[in-house]
Amino acid sequence: MRDIIRKILKEETSLQKKILSIINKDGFKYAISSVGGKKNFKKIMKDFDYLTKENVENLIQYQLDNIRKDSEDWGLGEMSELEDIESVERIELNHFDNVEKPKAYLNIYVRDNAGDPDNVTSEIQYRIKEDFDIDVVLINFATIDVNPFGFVQY
Repeated sequence: MRDIIRKILKEETSLQKKILSIINKDGFKYAISSVGGKKNFKKIMKDFDYLTKENVENLIQYQLDNIRKDSEDWGLGEMSELEDIESVERIELNHFDNVEKPKAYLNIYVRDNAGDPDNVTSEIQYRIKEDFDIDVVLINFATIDVNPFGFVQY
């Protein structure tokens, strides 16, 4: 009986390590699709610690891409949310702390001041918790204007 349990645990760990290598190589989107979706991914990775700086950065990018994709179907009722997501050019992980509770400190690069980047990071944080049961805190460390002449006021 013990040998069977060891074999099962070894196979689980092996599968988790394979998925982790897929995450590191190809990102979360491919890793999730390779196991048949988010539900299976959550089951497999449930008790496996895979929160590294690189993986959290990939997870943030994955959710940002999903929000952008979802925003293509938004209408006039979501105009302020649309401004929020369109104002964010990119998000980079400044540093990551996984001591007590995972915390990701972000550099947010914005095109204009029409949107609120805090709303975007709040939505990303919510989606990470909802989709993966990962309770990571996203903190806007710096908001950086990418417009070479500063924000344009209309």
